[in-house]
Amino acid sequence: MNITIDSKSENALLGREEIVFGIDFEKAVPSREQAKQALSTAISIPSERLVIVKLDCKYGQHYAKGFAHVFKTSEAALKSRKYLLKRDKMITEEKKEEKPKEKKAAKK
Repeated sequence: MNITIDSKSENALLGREEIVFGIDFEKAVPSREQAKQALSTAISIPSERLVIVKLDCKYGQHYAKGFAHVFKTSEAALKSRKYLLKRDKMITEEKKEEKPKEKKAAKK
């Protein structure tokens, strides 16, 4: 799996760097976790600071385009959009406890 960095841009307002990258692969399309690990080694940053936003591959091609956010700290990364963090398994979803429903007394 080869990674190429197509473009980098600094988003100072949100405190992150935005990267457009490409992945060449042999067999199956790499998972988000595999793409995240490969990108983090390619740009030499820890994977806790990296959030994959988009990974797109056309049918029949062995090339995928991706878009990622790189944050300055891992704490800043955890302030990103929650659905991206859940999808990348950086946070776990908290289950809500359901209250038992009370039955109403029947009127006579």
